[in-house]
Amino acid sequence: MPTVTRDKEDSESLSEDDLEERLCVAWSGICRKIPVLLFHAEAVVSKDRNICAVGEKYNLTFKIVRTESRLVRGILVNHGFHEVHPNSNDFNLMWTGSHLKTYLLRTLQDFQKVNHFPKSYELTRKDRLYKNIQRMQQAHGFQNFHIVPQTFVLPAEYQEFCNSFGKDKGPWIIKPVASSRGRGIYLVSSPSQIPLDENILVSRYISNPLVIDEFKFDVRLYVLVTSYDPIIIYIYEEGLARFATVKYDHAVKNIKNQFMHLTNYSVNKKSRDYVSCNDPEVEDYGNKWSMSAMLRYLKQEGKDTTLLMGQIEDLIIKAVLSAEMQIATACKMFVPHRNNCFELYGFDVLIDSNLKPWLLEVNLSPSLACDAPLDLKIKASMISDMFSLVGK
Repeated sequence: MPTVTRDKEDSESLSEDDLEERLCVAWSGICRKIPVLLFHAEAVVSKDRNICAVGEKYNLTFKIVRTESRLVRGILVNHGFHEVHPNSNDFNLMWTGSHLKTYLLRTLQDFQKVNHFPKSYELTRKDRLYKNIQRMQQAHGFQNFHIVPQTFVLPAEYQEFCNSFGKDKGPWIIKPVASSRGRGIYLVSSPSQIPLDENILVSRYISNPLVIDEFKFDVRLYVLVTSYDPIIIYIYEEGLARFATVKYDHAVKNIKNQFMHLTNYSVNKKSRDYVSCNDPEVEDYGNKWSMSAMLRYLKQEGKDTTLLMGQIEDLIIKAVLSAEMQIATACKMFVPHRNNCFELYGFDVLIDSNLKPWLLEVNLSPSLACDAPLDLKIKASMISDMFSLVGK
C-alpha cells in the first residue's frame, strides 16, 4: 500500500537502510525514493513488531464497509494498519462488500484505494457476463470466444430457448442472474419446469465433466485487476478444486441431486458425506484440494496440464476483455485518480472430459472464509501478494 503524501516528513526521518532491514518495504519510482509496503502472509498468524512498525510509522489506515472479513482485517492490523470508523474519510484502503456510489468514488484522494471498480457487475452479474461474451463472439468470431456454454436469459429469450430445446433435450441448468454460493441453482429436463416470473439464466449443462475418483469438481481461481486502462490482469498461481460429495452419474433420475451436480462448497458442506482436511500440508484429500494438487493428479494421469492452464488463462483474459469497455468508461467518468481502484475476482471454471475449460461464473467479492487450514494457507498468501501488488 503506498504511503500517504502527508507522511513525507515521516518517511524521511526513517532511513532507507532501517526499512530494508525489516524486509517490509520496496523502493519504487524514477529515483527509487517512494516506499511501498510489502505484505507477508505469516503475519496473519503471528504478530511481528518489525512488520507492524512500518504501517504504524506511516499512520496507515483502513476501513471495512458492508462486509466482514477476518482475514483482510487480520492481515492489515498485523501490518500496522489502524482501523477507522466506516464513516471516516481518513483512510488509505477501503475494503467493501459491494460497489461504491459514484459520489463516493469522485471524492477519493490520490493515496486512497478501494477494492471495486465501477460497473464491475458487467463481469460478475451472470446475465451481463454472458451478454458481453456473446457480443465478443459476434464481433470476433464464435470460436474465438467459445468459453461459456450456450446460454439464454429468460423470460426475454424464452422462444429462442424453446427452439434450441427442441433440438437438444438437455439437461439445462437454471441460475438466478445475481446470486452466489449456489443459491437458486437447479437442473431441468423440460421447459415446463422453468418459471417465467423472474429473470433467470438457462445454460446448457456440461454433462461430460472431467471427474476425479468419479466425483465432479470445479476450480476457483483468484484474478486481480489493477487497471482497466491499460488493462492489467494478475492470475494467482494457486487456487482451489472443489468437489461434489456424491459420485457423478448423468442419468436423468439423478437430475435433482445437488450434491452430485453442484460443486459449490456452500452447498456440499451441508452433505453428510462432506470430508474436510485438518492438515494444511495435505492438499489432495477430502472435498477441497489445492489447484496444484489437482494438476499434479491430472499430470500423473497423462493429461496435458500445461495446455489446460494455458486455455484457462486465455479464458480469463477473454472474459475480462468482454467487460473492459464498460468498466474503463465508468472509471474515466467517476474515478479521479488512475490507481484508486483494484478488484479481486473469483473465477469458477469447469473442465470437461475433453480437457476443455468452461467459465461458469465470475464472483464479486469471492469468499475469504477460512473454514479449513488449506483455505488459510492459500488465501492468506493470495491476499498478501494482492496488497503488495496494489501498492505499487
